[in-house]
Amino acid sequence: MPVSLEPTQPAGELDRTCPECQAAFTVDSMTSRRKYCSPTCREMARSHLPTQRTCPQCQQEFTTTLSPKRMFCSPECRTASREARTETRTCPVCENPFQARRTVRTRYCSAVCRREAEHRRAQALDEERARRLGQAPPPALPARIELPPPPVRPTSRQPAAVRDPLEPTATRNCPHCQQPVTIVALLATPEAARPTMPHHHTDIVPIRRSQ
Repeated sequence: MPVSLEPTQPAGELDRTCPECQAAFTVDSMTSRRKYCSPTCREMARSHLPTQRTCPQCQQEFTTTLSPKRMFCSPECRTASREARTETRTCPVCENPFQARRTVRTRYCSAVCRREAEHRRAQALDEERARRLGQAPPPALPARIELPPPPVRPTSRQPAAVRDPLEPTATRNCPHCQQPVTIVALLATPEAARPTMPHHHTDIVPIRRSQ
């Protein structure tokens, strides 16, 4: 007769009683989290009569028929409880305050400051190693680049200076005597750019043919 090498558990440790219908049932293993004998009993247990609970935030009693995981009487108390679990900390790199939950071990206000702290720790370890081995210390950390302040712009624009159209615009050499000659922008004046054309007036009235 073959002998089974698998460990067996006594039937009494696998027997449980349904808290809803008081019926006995058996689970598959001792680590099973099954509490009710059937989904029907589980749903009936969730729809019991209203129960009285005390809100841990405002200490007021409230009535609920929802899941037993509900702890607060209102969403406002739940939000206030979450905010109460935060604290103000100071970033060791930039020394700026920031908010963090009490249950987390956040030390830095941002990923930039965390990388800066890791860079400084690596630099300190390199210096300690060089000092221990009698070597030259590594170069210091580069200074942070700070942008210059933005230039101060005037509140109002300065009006452009009025240029004289007859002002000399260029100087060239004469092709014959090679002397400098000043060139004046004569066409810059309205009279030169748009000359007036003479209009001929006559006293002769055209004769119209009558019907």
